[in-house]
Amino acid sequence: MNEDNPPSLNSLFADLNHPNPNINYKASLKMIRFWPEEASIKLINNLDSQNVEIRRKSVKALALFGPDIVNQILNLYMSKEDKIFQVSCLKVLVRIASMYSLNNFKSEINFLLEKALKDDSAEVILTVVSLLKQIGNQSIPVLKMLCRDRNVLRAKAAITALIEIPDPANKDFLQSIANDFSLDKFIRESATEAINM
Repeated sequence: MNEDNPPSLNSLFADLNHPNPNINYKASLKMIRFWPEEASIKLINNLDSQNVEIRRKSVKALALFGPDIVNQILNLYMSKEDKIFQVSCLKVLVRIASMYSLNNFKSEINFLLEKALKDDSAEVILTVVSLLKQIGNQSIPVLKMLCRDRNVLRAKAAITALIEIPDPANKDFLQSIANDFSLDKFIRESATEAINM
């Protein structure tokens, strides 16, 4: 395939819907190469699709755009209230954070986190904590704060994320959570389990 004769966008989206993940991946790379603007618009429109498979594949494809699409995804998250769409945006960021540093977007990410961490929906809680885990050591202070959250799911998710970030001080901190009887017993038990992992 040469640049003079690029594949059609429709054929690439047909490949994205193929059951083979390798075909999906190659289609995504060709979208970025030949149709970046048109493809990103169509993929973003899929982020609130009722079809879970289309959403998942669109999240994966958008993540391959890497840092180039971060600001757009951040803005979309902040501007929409649809929960499915917001969770999909967070999932794109989680995947990008697993492949690239998000250091250049610190203030924008912090702004998003401020909003997302006030959301009590289970999917947002779990996905935003996954994002914090992928960001790594820089997010340790936030995760430590969340370990004492009144929302048990948020606290337990933060504990699990914290123990997966390689920092020897995390175990000592979680021991203090396990010993803090002012906290919900499920949070304390979760800290104990994390320490013994």
